[in-house]
Amino acid sequence: MRVTMQENGCSTRAAFAAVILGLTAVAADAAETYPSRPIRVVVGFTAGTTTDYTARLLGEGLSQRFGQNAVVENRPGANSGLANQLVSQSTPDGHTLLIGTLSLVTGPMLYRKLPFDPKDLIPVSLVVLSPNVICVYPGVQARTIKDLIALAKSQPGKLRYGSSGRGSSAFLTLELFKSMAGVNLQEIPYKATSQAVADTMGGQIEIYPPNLVSAIPMLKTGRLRALAVTSAKRSPILPDVPAVSEVVPGYDATTGVYGILVPVKTPEAIIERLHRAIADVTRSPSFKEDMEKRGGEALGSTPQEYAAYLKRERDKWGRLFAQLGIKPE
Repeated sequence: MRVTMQENGCSTRAAFAAVILGLTAVAADAAETYPSRPIRVVVGFTAGTTTDYTARLLGEGLSQRFGQNAVVENRPGANSGLANQLVSQSTPDGHTLLIGTLSLVTGPMLYRKLPFDPKDLIPVSLVVLSPNVICVYPGVQARTIKDLIALAKSQPGKLRYGSSGRGSSAFLTLELFKSMAGVNLQEIPYKATSQAVADTMGGQIEIYPPNLVSAIPMLKTGRLRALAVTSAKRSPILPDVPAVSEVVPGYDATTGVYGILVPVKTPEAIIERLHRAIADVTRSPSFKEDMEKRGGEALGSTPQEYAAYLKRERDKWGRLFAQLGIKPE
């Protein structure tokens, strides 16, 4: 029997369509049964950190909604690079999740060789944003962020701030502040943030921007003075402390960024189901209340919104690093 080219083309298209329909059906079935076993939530930092706490609180909510345990797995090392690598190389079926941090953005700007490729991870949802608060030693003659700018301009390079290195939260927060406020502050590097905080309280350095929640006990006892939060708007946990942006328009250095990512090629239907569950958890009063106590703003975004957020952060910190002449090593 002769088969014409037209008939053969029709057959090929029909076969291709059947394959696509079959794959779609398989993906739909996978989403319907997802999750079919416990979920791993991988954290690139040690237990007790804000990243770890966020993962555990989110995991509890996901366990309740899915009827499967969400188990937190701590894989510290390489500024979250080991955790990023583990998840990026995992089976893309939604059972291995990453609590992503700002290191996903800044890592490629600092290091030529990373243990993972950021393109192998795709966003599912933002979970929490947690700002810092710019604090000074109480003996510093500045009671507002406007005072600090004026003082720094009158004494270029004399005011010192503590940092645990390029790409650290303090570094990003205060280098962006320097750039946008037009001031010159001297960076003093530390191996441990605890020592930088201790030296600020002791007056050895003048400025440090701790995480908002960790700062509260020191603010209550008067060992530090809060000038401004680093988020785009005021924090409900310290409503009387203004945002830097009220004096420096456009400033936003919310370096505590926590979101969920999964390996590339994870089926869209599974991502959608996971995103809806995360949004449900982050909208719950208990999750919001717990995160606010730790200075975080609970969020539940779409994958597209999280991707757009990461792009904005890449653009912002990329501009700063270029201005500072920082290149990957």
